Amino acid sequence: MIETVDIPVEWREHLHPRHGGVAGPKVVLDEKAARRAREWDRSARPIAAEMAAHERTDPALRQAVRAWLDGTADPAGAAVLAAVAVKHLDDVDGAAFVDAWVLDHGAAFAACALTEASSVALGPLPRPATPGPDGVIRVVVHSYTTPPKGWRGELRRTASSPTDYSGAHRWIAEDAAVKRLRALLAAAPEDEYRDAVARLAAHRGDPARRRTASYLAPTESAWMDEALNDRAQAVLGHDHLLCSASTAAHVGRIGWTPASPGVLATLLDGLGADAFPLLDRALAHDYRDIDEARPIVLKALLGIAEEGLFRILLDRMGVKDVPAALEEAAERYPVEAVRALAPFVHEGSVRGLQAAGLVRGLLYARPDLAKALPQGIVEELLPRPAVPDCDDLPAVLTGRPARSTKTDWADPARLPRILTRDRDRALPTEVTKRLLGLLAKKAPEAADVRDFCDRHSLAEFSWAVFQRWYALGAPTKHNWALAQLGLIGDDTTVRRLTPLIKQWPGEGGSARAVAALDVLAGIGSDVALAHLFELTRHGKYKGFKAKAAQKIDEIAGARGITPDDLADRAVPDFGLDEKGTLVLDYGPRRFTVTFDQQLVPLVVEAGGKVRKSAPKPGPKDDPALAPAAHALFTGLRKDLRTIADREIKRLEKAMIARRGRTPDDFRRLFVEHPLLGHIVRRLVWITDDGTAFRVAEDRTYADINDDAFVPAPDARIGIAHPLLLGDDLGIWAEVFADYEILQPFEQLGRPVYRLTDDERSARRLARVEGLVLPYGKAKGHSQGRWESVDADGAFAGGWLARRDPAGLYVVAGLSPGLGYYMYGEGENQEITCLWAGPAPARAPQDSVPLGDVDPVTMSEAVHDLVRSAS
Repeated sequence: MIETVDIPVEWREHLHPRHGGVAGPKVVLDEKAARRAREWDRSARPIAAEMAAHERTDPALRQAVRAWLDGTADPAGAAVLAAVAVKHLDDVDGAAFVDAWVLDHGAAFAACALTEASSVALGPLPRPATPGPDGVIRVVVHSYTTPPKGWRGELRRTASSPTDYSGAHRWIAEDAAVKRLRALLAAAPEDEYRDAVARLAAHRGDPARRRTASYLAPTESAWMDEALNDRAQAVLGHDHLLCSASTAAHVGRIGWTPASPGVLATLLDGLGADAFPLLDRALAHDYRDIDEARPIVLKALLGIAEEGLFRILLDRMGVKDVPAALEEAAERYPVEAVRALAPFVHEGSVRGLQAAGLVRGLLYARPDLAKALPQGIVEELLPRPAVPDCDDLPAVLTGRPARSTKTDWADPARLPRILTRDRDRALPTEVTKRLLGLLAKKAPEAADVRDFCDRHSLAEFSWAVFQRWYALGAPTKHNWALAQLGLIGDDTTVRRLTPLIKQWPGEGGSARAVAALDVLAGIGSDVALAHLFELTRHGKYKGFKAKAAQKIDEIAGARGITPDDLADRAVPDFGLDEKGTLVLDYGPRRFTVTFDQQLVPLVVEAGGKVRKSAPKPGPKDDPALAPAAHALFTGLRKDLRTIADREIKRLEKAMIARRGRTPDDFRRLFVEHPLLGHIVRRLVWITDDGTAFRVAEDRTYADINDDAFVPAPDARIGIAHPLLLGDDLGIWAEVFADYEILQPFEQLGRPVYRLTDDERSARRLARVEGLVLPYGKAKGHSQGRWESVDADGAFAGGWLARRDPAGLYVVAGLSPGLGYYMYGEGENQEITCLWAGPAPARAPQDSVPLGDVDPVTMSEAVHDLVRSAS
């Protein structure tokens, strides 16, 4: 726990002071009130004596009352007289007794008397109202002209029932009574306070008294432990219990926290940073007046200069008012801010993005703050060495910047400087403001600066603007900060943005995720398109994946090609050379990166030894080249985790769909592609006239006899399905085995199912009817290469269907059928029939002979069903 906190000045008058803590308002005792209390005491004595004599009166209370009446300063006796006066006399102010007790007997006595009063009850224990046999509750009221002796009942201790706490006890919990007395004890000299605590210890006989004593002496943490264990009703409520907390152990046992300045100020005073969990829960609590309560809780949090403050606020950035509070906290406590936020900067999450935006702003304002961090942790966020301003500007950046509230928050002084193409000059501040104005207008001409500026520094500036916006809570009125990434971002922007796009739909940010698709489209590079395709295939949110697919269709349509053609053109080369390799230069050491059949990168040493990863830079390596080369390999491997599996599956799908390409496209997009070339050489290809060939290491083509082969200019080239290789399949398998060629997916070893002559003329395939598929596999097929939707696109679980290149469907009827919302668990599915026709249905309609179906499609359909049923 920290020693001091910053309690707002305006809250201090509401504070519940504690001994040794922040001083509250000075308490002035009221002699006039004390005189009134003494008079009420005298008037109540006959009543108290009568009740003490009642046969059911608690013996200890009887003795205490008589002692008080005989002139002995007995706290319990004094408490009974106050209780009697409040209940049975007119217009009695119970708080006045505190003044009288303190003035006459001291604060310690008053504390004991008020504690005793907490559990004094007058009269018989109230009975709960119960209805009679007819369901009616009857209330009997007695009225006396001359009341009988003892009619007021006995003196006793309160029971645990809520009905035993009437309005007669409320005066004890009022600030004028218990809070004033606590303030007096808090301000007492140490010896007097210790004496009060010692005397209070003898008056803690039941839950009600224990809670009051714990509140009056909050320094006694063991008393609070007991109060938390008590489950009985008490005069003092939850607020008073909170104000008694003094240790982290207490915090873990307390539920909700009211958004009250008095309570929150007291928690800060008594707990310091240990109050964080309470305040965090309060920030998440759904108060009735939440918009009024939240700023109060945030003000309390901002009073603690601890690193934990920033973690709490960072985790609540989606809550209204929190981004502004985090900004204020960073300005107040910059050292704690950079220490707390720096570990999140490289997290690759929304939280990391927000942290980076704040840390960058702090370091640009005060570069010396970097000394508070371990070396190297936020190097990329530090200001770069100064370079002179450039004076020859492109037309798009000339002119005075227009003032706009849309860009006021994006202060160029807190952003990286944009370098010119040669990196020896930088845009002046006023010119940077001009560029920000163009970006805020989403002006397309802003992209023209890419030819004038260094692309890396421009993209870093763009990302810093985005980070800054996110650190401020990503206000929608400034959403241009997201859109501008598409104008001046680069491939690094794509890699940083894609993980966030995947997160946003699950955090209520679907609209932001869809807007980010335009950013990827705007950047438009092969890497951007590759990531855009990735978003159409993976993720939990079908609606968003559909939006990504729609964006792909728009881009392909604008280029006059199909989405499949666009996918061919969207495979990044990752900076590989024409041989499909990459050299890692460590200075005295050099390594070559190549790839296996799954496009997993491998590192080859100069002596030929193959490693799975790049070695860490050593002391003899070049201090600049080696870390850069290691980072290059790390980035490549990370990108390939996304790209490789997708491309291999895409090629397998193209084989099944019998998709062909022109010879020119085949060579340019596949054979000569630095990355895909590694896969191309591991497959057998075929032309539309049935000639099969492979691609050799030197990128020439060889047929089954290893003779050179040149496809006709008008040929269509595709991946050879093994069914199309006929009797040559075995020979091709031997060729690949001789050359020790491993394939990226099952091609030559793929099971093949050919229809017999009888089956080709039949309209149902008997050999698969009756097969039983586990529910999970059948459901998986419906979301993969098969579909289970009707003509209107609605789910129809009664069949699985897959389409051949000519538009015919192979349909497998299912019984009892798939459930729309059921995944994983369900009844096994029996194949009732397998037929072909122009449209799927539960039963055969307009069926055609099975021989009309593309043989590859039929083979794959049978293969899927047989494999799933086995």
